[in-house]
Amino acid sequence: MNMIKRLRDYVRRLCSICFEHAFSSKCALRSIRGFIDFSSMRKSMNLRSRLLFLFLALTLLPLSLQGAMSYAHFSQTLDRKTEQFTIDMVRQINTNLNRMLKDFERLSLLPLYDQTVLDILREYDGPMGSGTWAKSDNYLKMKLYTSAQAYDRPEIRGIHLLSNSGILFSNLDSLAVKPVWDGSRESWFAELRDTEGKWRLLPPHVPGYYAGEQEVQYITVGRELRDPGTLRRLGYILIDIRPEAFGQLLSNLNFEQKASLMIVDSQQRLIFERASTEGLFAYGPLLSQGKFKNDADQKVELDGQSYLHVRHVSGYSGLSVISLTPIAVIQKESREMLTFTMGLALLCMAAVATLAVLISYRVTRPLIRLKHHMIRVEQGDFSQRVAHYSNDELGQISRGFNRMMEEIHRLFREVYLLEIQEREAELSALQSQINPHFIYNTLESINMMAIRERHAEVSAMVTALGKLLRYTIDKADRMVPLREELAFVDAYVRIQQVRYNGELEIIYDIEEEVHDCPIPKLLLQPLVENAICHGIEGKSTSGSESGIIWVSAVLFDQELLISVRDNGKGMEQDELDRLNASVSGQVMEQPQPSNPILHRHAGDSLGLHNIAQRLRLIYGEDSGLSVDGSPGQGLVVTLSIHLQPKGD
Repeated sequence: MNMIKRLRDYVRRLCSICFEHAFSSKCALRSIRGFIDFSSMRKSMNLRSRLLFLFLALTLLPLSLQGAMSYAHFSQTLDRKTEQFTIDMVRQINTNLNRMLKDFERLSLLPLYDQTVLDILREYDGPMGSGTWAKSDNYLKMKLYTSAQAYDRPEIRGIHLLSNSGILFSNLDSLAVKPVWDGSRESWFAELRDTEGKWRLLPPHVPGYYAGEQEVQYITVGRELRDPGTLRRLGYILIDIRPEAFGQLLSNLNFEQKASLMIVDSQQRLIFERASTEGLFAYGPLLSQGKFKNDADQKVELDGQSYLHVRHVSGYSGLSVISLTPIAVIQKESREMLTFTMGLALLCMAAVATLAVLISYRVTRPLIRLKHHMIRVEQGDFSQRVAHYSNDELGQISRGFNRMMEEIHRLFREVYLLEIQEREAELSALQSQINPHFIYNTLESINMMAIRERHAEVSAMVTALGKLLRYTIDKADRMVPLREELAFVDAYVRIQQVRYNGELEIIYDIEEEVHDCPIPKLLLQPLVENAICHGIEGKSTSGSESGIIWVSAVLFDQELLISVRDNGKGMEQDELDRLNASVSGQVMEQPQPSNPILHRHAGDSLGLHNIAQRLRLIYGEDSGLSVDGSPGQGLVVTLSIHLQPKGD
């Protein structure tokens, strides 16, 4: 195995040398060296994946960043423009509303410039409700006047002139309105009193002077009519406006159908309301709850949905136009833009990914083919050759690889085979010098002599030594059952017991089911030897207590736990920490020489570090070795073996 590893390293170094002579580009050399380093390639991304990832990153990342920034800017600009459009629309509605109300205000002033109207009103003066009837001539004159003012004005339900005594003159038919009406009984009519001749817009109400009509609400523009000379009140003018007139203000405007609109007066009373097409809210209750008293534009939450609240107050009429537009409607075009952008992005990503795969495949296909040839070379097949067809860098690499393989094949025959022959000769000489059968026969002769002389201890030691030699020399198996390893340990301990005059005892606690578990050969004897030499031997010099070693083995699922514990002198905690770190491979520097357990003489490969490394190589990184203990209480070494080895 060592020869194969050395030859593999030699091949890699030779590949690097050949490629360095074939190419002068540093970038190409780095790529080839990284390509030849098989162990690092297994742990990282291959060249094709790297090229594909780089190509996608260089194309998709800028495009994605540009698309995201463009969409964010477009979305913000569009939302801002939509919000500003809604604000401007509300202001335009208020402007149109002022224009309509000014027309009604002018209409309410006209009776003051008609002396006939003023004379008729003076004739029917008196307390409200005291009037009885009007002369037919006066009634006809007033009807002509009001009908002329209401002509071709479909938004006006009726124009009414009311005297102080309650006599009502109207443009409507006499059967449609009451001839006499007491306004003091109506709460809405009280707002016209003491207004000093100023016009008033009264919120929707049901006038009581309509006869034979269902209760229909109208919006009224009213004014006290005062004598221009004396300023004495002569009566009132009442202009009833249909609510649909306010809705007509929106007919010529491109107002969002899903938005809601309402008009309130300075006292927060609802004048007009247009709900959205979805009919989400009734603004009367919302208005009474005081949700829209803030004059600033804001975003409000209603029933878990966000709305843009826009409010504009007229300086002329004091009316406020309030708009409530769903944020989802404002962002509708943004969402459409997002859908289009995402679809286009996915299409571009698919096209770029397909192009990247094709390009990376065509670029890396020769390299992949070369890698497969190199893998076969690494496995020992030195007859591999690459067919090169191009004159580019890949063709040069192929020709260099072929020249390298020819050189390796020549060196393999001249160097490797010669070295194998030399090693085989050395091994044969060594085996002839150390003949196991000669050693066994000699030990058997010594044992027979000891038996004849009745030296039982000598016989036991010779027998144990023979078992040790047979176990280490005869058996070439790498894995042995646990029972054989324990028998080997027992033979070793019997020799040591004679050495320590019986002051050494070993106790086994082995579960029956683990005796046949396969473990690496020569795994437990080094642990017992360390316990004797560095634990019990150091303690025996300072006390009379005999040394005891406990060996236990237990199986949990597929994990075999073997521990070797002694009652020796133990170890300090900081030394234990350094020892465990070194055994687990976390400490790279050489430990201190004062640690006798870890550092043995040169050439001895049975230390704790060696055992831990063998376990990890055979059973994987989950297996290993740990040491625990305390000063004066001995040490315990625990082996953790997962009984599913990676391979022999």
